[in-house]
Amino acid sequence: MSRATSAGLIALGAAAGLIISLMAYTSRSSGIDGTGGALLVIASSTAILLAALALSIWPAKRGWLPGTLVFLLFLGILGTAFAAYLLDSTWLQLAMAVCLIGWLLTIIARRAPVARSTHTVKGKASS
Repeated sequence: MSRATSAGLIALGAAAGLIISLMAYTSRSSGIDGTGGALLVIASSTAILLAALALSIWPAKRGWLPGTLVFLLFLGILGTAFAAYLLDSTWLQLAMAVCLIGWLLTIIARRAPVARSTHTVKGKASS
């Protein structure tokens, strides 16, 4: 699985988390409507979504920026999952579980060696 695909899975989970948290913030029957915790989860889900989109746009980029984004994504996913636990939002916890699976796949894709193709031109190998 490529890094762009796994970052897309994180973005999918974050988008679901954003929708769930927006519904919980505005719905009077949720029990957490209008609370600061729900507002914080909206902000953190948006940040996770933007970081995942940045990783999926630049999948082959190397250096300190993608590594920093992956680390900050991990902290954001864990923090948002903990906030979902405190807000007693099972659906939001499941959305963050999807994000965590995508994050793990991103780590696996980052550690995989880059495959180089070898072409032969008149008997000589070039890469």
